[in-house]
Amino acid sequence: MGFPTHSIFRGGLEAMAGQDKNMDKLNKLVEAEVTSMFEQILDYAQIAVPTEAVYKALRSKILRVGNNCIRNIKSNLKHYDVEYKAVSEDVIEVGKVKN
Repeated sequence: MGFPTHSIFRGGLEAMAGQDKNMDKLNKLVEAEVTSMFEQILDYAQIAVPTEAVYKALRSKILRVGNNCIRNIKSNLKHYDVEYKAVSEDVIEVGKVKN
């Protein structure tokens, strides 16, 4: 006698895969937002800093802090269960074309 095709274990794996997908989506969003923030900071710094040498040193520190921030947030997010709730812009309706 074989195992049933639908089991609690299988359902649990599917839920875990969905959570992983949701977590990946959140990680990408966080990374994009933090990256955007420090790119904008660098744009302002390039204007405000008096010399190229000082800008390069400041740029290096900003990128290091930004990347550390992304890693720390991702590390902390591992302790949460994440569920993505689609907004209306993410919903795609499919219908049959009338002849």
